[in-house]
Amino acid sequence: MAQGSSIWQVETDTAPARPAPNAAVVPLKWAHDARTGEPRYIHDPEVVEEGAECQCPACDLSLTPVLAGQPLRRNPTAHFRHPKGAQKDDCTLVAARLAAIRPLQERGFIDLPRRRMSASATGFSGQGYEGWAETGEERISIVSAVLNDHATALLTLPDGRELIVDLTGQRDAGSDGRGRAIVTLSLSDPAIAMMSPDEIRARLRLLPDIHWCAHWNDQALHAAASAQARQTAHDAMDAWGEAAEALFHRGLPLDLDPSVAQQWRRETLLHSEVKAILEQASQITTPGLYVEVTRYAPDEFGGEWEDNTLRAQWGTSSETLPLENTQLEQRQGSIVPDVICTLREPRPYIYGFTETWLDGAFEELIEDTHSSQQWPRTVLIEVTVTHGIDQEKLRRIRELNLPTLEIDIGSLGGRVTREGLRHLVVNETIGKRWIHHPTWQLLRQILDAELDQHPVTVRFQERLAELRRPRLLATPASEWGLIYLAAATEFHDTNTRIDKARRANRGEGPAPVLLGKDSEPWLRLIEAAEALAAHGYPGAADPEMVGVAGIVSRLLSIQHNRGIGYAFDTGYQVLNAITQSGPGYQQWHTLYTMAVKAYGLEARFTSKQAERYASWRQGIIDKVDAGDETHLRPAHYDAVLGILFPDMAPRLAKGYGRSLQLQ
Repeated sequence: MAQGSSIWQVETDTAPARPAPNAAVVPLKWAHDARTGEPRYIHDPEVVEEGAECQCPACDLSLTPVLAGQPLRRNPTAHFRHPKGAQKDDCTLVAARLAAIRPLQERGFIDLPRRRMSASATGFSGQGYEGWAETGEERISIVSAVLNDHATALLTLPDGRELIVDLTGQRDAGSDGRGRAIVTLSLSDPAIAMMSPDEIRARLRLLPDIHWCAHWNDQALHAAASAQARQTAHDAMDAWGEAAEALFHRGLPLDLDPSVAQQWRRETLLHSEVKAILEQASQITTPGLYVEVTRYAPDEFGGEWEDNTLRAQWGTSSETLPLENTQLEQRQGSIVPDVICTLREPRPYIYGFTETWLDGAFEELIEDTHSSQQWPRTVLIEVTVTHGIDQEKLRRIRELNLPTLEIDIGSLGGRVTREGLRHLVVNETIGKRWIHHPTWQLLRQILDAELDQHPVTVRFQERLAELRRPRLLATPASEWGLIYLAAATEFHDTNTRIDKARRANRGEGPAPVLLGKDSEPWLRLIEAAEALAAHGYPGAADPEMVGVAGIVSRLLSIQHNRGIGYAFDTGYQVLNAITQSGPGYQQWHTLYTMAVKAYGLEARFTSKQAERYASWRQGIIDKVDAGDETHLRPAHYDAVLGILFPDMAPRLAKGYGRSLQLQ
């Protein structure tokens, strides 16, 4: 046996095509040593010196060495000869395979290719994910190599492991059930049976790839590939672990359809992921705020000026809000929002811009140069996947009156990684919308007021006033004054009761809604104010007159000795609230002292109340006498107040406390 080590290696190059020899005429140059079982080449010393008993590796018949110069032919090719008449169907092919393992017996090596296995996992969405695991290429030592049967060789490694080498190149993948590794390669060329050892070594380097049928580590490789596939699905937020699955099953109906359960898994996972991202975020980018008010031509001019449509839009750019603290699913009023965020100081101010459009044509854009609107301290976030926010929850959110942002994960579409989702949730505005913001109501009022001053609106109102003027003038101003006060009293009293009910509301049902500008009492009030203006007494519909804590509700409270527009029982309690008014309201204080005198409210004061009132009244007198403009009222409401409150008219006519500056 040769002493030099050799390498048994199968490379990827394909041997040049050549005609396949006929196995029946190929000289047989390889045989088994009957005593040792080792492969014998026809020119081995043991064969030449007749020290080996050779037999066919396929049919086990004794073989006779025929060497050059021996009888039968003048220069015959050296070969092994079967007994005369022997059947030799597979002998040459098996001998070729026997010859191929000869290099492995020479204390050689075998270069094994990498073993790569795949596994798949299916996500909640139905999407498939693949994982791979592999061992690298490896050169392993061979302790022994024997022909196991006509088609395979058995290789033993130094650590005792065994490797089956299938020599047909046709074996299917799979284990033999005994834990042995199996590779396959094609060594079915009968011509190998007539090659020398050196020729075989050269030939083996040109054979096709060796392929794995089974590997010692297949079970571990498959487990690693499966774990990678599951992790890929998990990273794509399309799967979760066993603990999450167990938690999901706790509240699952027993008769739930599996397809629905799978959809719920997907929604629950995405919902949880977004909340976890927000819980760790130090900021969040939010979309701009947007308010629009549209004013159409009055019905009276539907056919004449139907094209005069006004539209005012107020909006802001996107805003990145700094977060100080984030809580998940904590009760806030009547709802349990997904996320409650507390903004970090200093909180940003809300700056926007207003666009005005007439009949679809842009008119002007005005940017806010000053803002007193700071972002509220608390912001709510609702995370949705396939089901949006229903009307009942939206109603409760509006009652709570906190900024509420919806993040609709279902609208993002496609597959996204966990890091990609974090970027979308924290840094982008895609899939986000404000479903409520406290500033909207104020901005709608501002836009309404601006549209009221627009030339188109003014022109409409002038035309309407002309049309209604004859009817309004047919009723005396004094009667319109009574209609006005009755409507104002009904409007303010009703809203006071509603506000009290709203404060007491603790149930799950909707809270009562305050009367608005579309309510019947308010419309009667506005009509009466228009009639008074037609009679020459303008201003009755101004916010200073009929707004919250306006002049009219305060004078009515003093007149009737009870709160009108106030949740108070007496006129003095309302008067006490008036004494605490800020600087912007102090210019009207002389009106209230006149009303106290005109309606005899002092007679209902206790001694302490009378003392406090006298001190407050004296302070007003001192300010008026000193000409302090903060306590001098504009004159433009005196005339209409004289009609509404006739008992005050003589005092109003004297002009006490009236500013001399032109209004």
